[in-house]
Amino acid sequence: MEPLKIAVLGAGSAGLFSAWYLSRLSSGAEIHIFDQHGPGMGATRAAAGMLAPMNELEFQELDLLHAGRKSLALYHHEVVPALGDIGLLTQGTLEVGLHADDVAYLRRLFEFQQKQGLPVEWLSGEAVQAAEPLLAHSVQNAILAKQDVQVDNLKLVPALVHALTGMGVQFHAPLAVKAIRSVGEQVRLEWEGGMALFDKVLVCVGAMAPEGFQLPYKVYPVRGEMIALRPLAGATPHMTVRVRSQVHGNAYVVPKEGRVLCGSTSEEKGRQTVNTAGGLLDILRKCHAVLPCLYEMELIETWAALRPASLSRQPLLDQEPGTAIYHLNGLFRHGILLGPLMGKAAATLMLTGKRLHEVEQFRFPEF
Repeated sequence: MEPLKIAVLGAGSAGLFSAWYLSRLSSGAEIHIFDQHGPGMGATRAAAGMLAPMNELEFQELDLLHAGRKSLALYHHEVVPALGDIGLLTQGTLEVGLHADDVAYLRRLFEFQQKQGLPVEWLSGEAVQAAEPLLAHSVQNAILAKQDVQVDNLKLVPALVHALTGMGVQFHAPLAVKAIRSVGEQVRLEWEGGMALFDKVLVCVGAMAPEGFQLPYKVYPVRGEMIALRPLAGATPHMTVRVRSQVHGNAYVVPKEGRVLCGSTSEEKGRQTVNTAGGLLDILRKCHAVLPCLYEMELIETWAALRPASLSRQPLLDQEPGTAIYHLNGLFRHGILLGPLMGKAAATLMLTGKRLHEVEQFRFPEF
């Protein structure tokens, strides 16, 4: 029996992790990855790399909480042991408000987290400064999540590409697939000047599907602007700080090796990936309010990218009925965090027809 020939469309976090698990779980499948730009060049490259299911939690997102915690466990038990250095930092995460009006909301969020059995701590006064001495003295309350960590996406993507290449996975990039058609029990991919048949195809193109490429569901591009600053010796925060403000909105500061990331805006402005004066000002105003040390840091880079969001803001993983075409999309602001779980779930669904129970609810509403 010939080995399966599988194509993965999209080389972001979703596509790379799916191909990685397809290689690990299949028996000699021939796997091809197509991307119109290159591995990790879209939302994956622009992310902050936070693995923070507890501090990412919103009141209505319990399904995402459980999925995020499972995916974080996969990082610890499967991804890091196999890939090696992907910039894993384990200092934890602080969640803070900007002023007194935010304290009630922060406290309500903490109590909700406690009800879910999450290992979080409420800090007040000197305990806040002890956790992160560079915080503004006006910050008097915080939620500490010691188990929320981060990876460096600029290390993660090359590590995945290196591992996949070693597994025999073939990359085709830059190459824009223009059409995907079901042909009997197979699937035909078409691009300018060529085509190929595959036994199964996984489509995970995010918010940037090639021009003319039709998806059987809606993906909404949500633009996020980001800033990278150069750390200052002795004046750089050592842990991730997330701002929760009911008045001014959310933001975050993520210290990494050689840079400090500040983000992020969240706007539905079509497919434009541009930085705006207002977006950057909004980010810096909030981040500087909680960490005044940022004021003296050198600006390294600014960028913007499009997060792929479904209408429900939950991931989508399903199979087109009667075809060998599968879709994984809508990871929104959780692409790096959910990459391992959704990739493993996609591979399991494609190879066995079974769904992992953690992703049972992440289906296409149209199907």
